[in-house]
Amino acid sequence: MQKILTLIFLLVFCQNLFAQYTLNGNATRDACNEYTLTAAVNWQGGSVWNNIKIDLTQSFDFNFDVLLGSNNSPGADGIAFVLQPVSTSVGSSGGGMGYEGITPAVGVIIDTYENGNNNDPAFDHIAVQLNGDISHTTVNNIAGPVTALNGNDNIEDGNWHSLRIVWNASSKTLTAAVDGSLRLSVVKDFVTDVFSGDPFVYWGFTGATGGENNLQKFKIALNPAFNFSANQKRCINIPVTFYDSTISFTPIVKFYWDFGDGSPVDSVNLNPVHTYIAAGDYTVKQKVIGADGCEATNTKVVQIGSKPLANFGYSNPLCTGLNVQFTDSTLVAVGVPNQWNWIHNGTVWSNLQNPERVFTAGAQTIQLVTTSNAGCASDTAVKTILISPAPDVSFTFNDACKNIPVPFTATDNSGNVTDWKWTFGDGGMSNAKDTMYVYTAGGTFPVNLRAVAANGCITDLPPKNIKIYSTQAFAGNDTIIASGQPLQLQASGGVSYEWTPATGLNDPNIANPVALLTGTQTYTYTVRAYTPMGCESFDDITIQVYQAPEIYLPNAFTPNGDGLNDLYKGKPVGIREFKYLKIFNRFGQQVFYTTDFLNGWDGTFNGKQQNSGVYVVIASGIDYRGLVVERQGTVMLIR
Repeated sequence: MQKILTLIFLLVFCQNLFAQYTLNGNATRDACNEYTLTAAVNWQGGSVWNNIKIDLTQSFDFNFDVLLGSNNSPGADGIAFVLQPVSTSVGSSGGGMGYEGITPAVGVIIDTYENGNNNDPAFDHIAVQLNGDISHTTVNNIAGPVTALNGNDNIEDGNWHSLRIVWNASSKTLTAAVDGSLRLSVVKDFVTDVFSGDPFVYWGFTGATGGENNLQKFKIALNPAFNFSANQKRCINIPVTFYDSTISFTPIVKFYWDFGDGSPVDSVNLNPVHTYIAAGDYTVKQKVIGADGCEATNTKVVQIGSKPLANFGYSNPLCTGLNVQFTDSTLVAVGVPNQWNWIHNGTVWSNLQNPERVFTAGAQTIQLVTTSNAGCASDTAVKTILISPAPDVSFTFNDACKNIPVPFTATDNSGNVTDWKWTFGDGGMSNAKDTMYVYTAGGTFPVNLRAVAANGCITDLPPKNIKIYSTQAFAGNDTIIASGQPLQLQASGGVSYEWTPATGLNDPNIANPVALLTGTQTYTYTVRAYTPMGCESFDDITIQVYQAPEIYLPNAFTPNGDGLNDLYKGKPVGIREFKYLKIFNRFGQQVFYTTDFLNGWDGTFNGKQQNSGVYVVIASGIDYRGLVVERQGTVMLIR
């Protein structure tokens, strides 16, 4: 009997709720909680009003879904959520969105057409307007206009959009949010300033079209939804709590939960708890019935994960000083691993899927716990690995000379090295334990040694530098001097030097001794360039000694391009500074001039070959004693 009375009460209550709305003009009721204000037809107008007044001394939080059509351009005109005390039969058509002329009133308008006389912006906009006035230039525009959608100029996109209207009676604040984004907020005492102290008003929607149109609709919100807590595990044999998050305009009077696994429907609990005994994807259906009799169903696929089977592999060899690369090979029948806890000595040391790490020698126990995207944790996988010590080796060598075999010696302190690899820094290598190597160039070279043990462990010793000494003796270019003229020799290419014979030298054991030679003869000196390691090389210099300072002028030359006697040059002996060499033809015209005795005349003047014949030559210089030496003669140019 009690169930029958409850059913009768709900039926009567729902019928009363259905009768709470008055439809005007072209408005139609399409479903339990869905209304059309205008079809996509020109010059329509419709309004839907709730027949029961609300009290503005009390706060409210209304949730709706609105559709502004899919005609962006052309498309018109818009809709309005309205509070008014007049009646449930007001509304109009045209650019006023059915709201224009209703007074007193508060309207949250969503305007989709730019009317220049109302100072409308070009974008689809939302605003709060008073007393049926839709102009944005008057005092009745108390909030906005702003874009109806946050970051988007067009709301005529064919999609439903949530509209939330909240009135806080204590702070006298009205807010409007579209798709969860706050668009407007205004503080005003509507009861006093608009409704002359009367707090009781009707609420409803108006909409209209004019010379352009759109399908314009609204729904009284009934949006079933559920979610899970952040730490909820969705695994087999673990209770799963479904938290209801339904948004509804009217109170929800009934819930039905179908968990998709064949278990009985739960019609008792708002936030039910259910345990799945098998992993897989389940289609959960959540059906709600509002106090107005409207119902809606939310369907969502929920994955229940299986328990992961943790496993892993690792790289070889297992040695000190060498990274061990771990490779996860966890298996999950339903779900995917997305969290890894690698444990060593009771401490999690990595959350990477495939980490690497260096260990000390000895037995090391490694553990892995994996967790799936459903929060399902595996049992702990445990493996013990044996880390072997790397070879204990060292090597020695000494600095040496180039082109001399250098001994390299390795010492195996661990006694298990099977392979050796020397690299000598100049591209050379050897695979012998002890070896000899010859450097063909001097310099400093890094020497590396790698030792590989029988267990595969490797030791790469830090490089050591070897100094290879080399000499390239150079005694200087052969030269000529005057008898008694001091000549400073200059050797290079070594660290230390020794000249032989020592005759005429002030010090035969330096790089730059002074030679004082007399007579008219040819002397040859040999220099030995050497290093502290004994690396040595030799070179000679020949010195031709003439009687006195002189500028020798040849009397003929043949500039015919045969490579013999093609240039005419003066030959200064004992001359400290060569001043010039001048050559004149038989007309007294200067055809050549130079201050460099190495720069000779090729028998041309201004690029033209000169005729065979006799030419006058004048040369001048200053000898090593500071005396001027001038010479004049003739030369025969022969072609």
